[in-house]
Amino acid sequence: MLSIALFSLGSLPVAQAHVSVIKTFPQYQSTIKELPSQITITFSSPLVVLGSKNPNTITVLNPNRKSVTLQDATVVGAVISVPIDTSNPLAGAYTVRYRVVSTDGHGVSGSYNFAVSSGEEAQPLPAPTADKGHGFWHLHLTHVLQGAGALLGIGAWALYRFRFAPRK
Repeated sequence: MLSIALFSLGSLPVAQAHVSVIKTFPQYQSTIKELPSQITITFSSPLVVLGSKNPNTITVLNPNRKSVTLQDATVVGAVISVPIDTSNPLAGAYTVRYRVVSTDGHGVSGSYNFAVSSGEEAQPLPAPTADKGHGFWHLHLTHVLQGAGALLGIGAWALYRFRFAPRK
């Protein structure tokens, strides 16, 4: 009985930290004087690229909420980047939205803001909003259900064993 219990507990999935943002360019919540030609985000672990298919995306929105992203994002290890249109830069808050898939197989999405000043006094950026789509249950529901299923299986086996086992 002990060996089955240890085997069941040993086969439970190991909790792993999901990929997280380490560095952004332009920096998160910064105010810069000139719009860069490329947006770059560095993550804590490598991102998945499936041959010629890239499930990772970055979209950059200007202050008028129009996309200035020029092409699909490129990924090199844990770094994702995308060129943006700098032909008509606008002063104000830009939003960078990303969705990436890490090597642990989980998709992570989020966004951040930066501002481009017009040479005048820079306006403060709005406070960041929480991403409500990736709470504990969204990220770990499968793990919790697997663990509960294993415990139910062990409990059912123990109940059967104690109820119907031949008495010595």
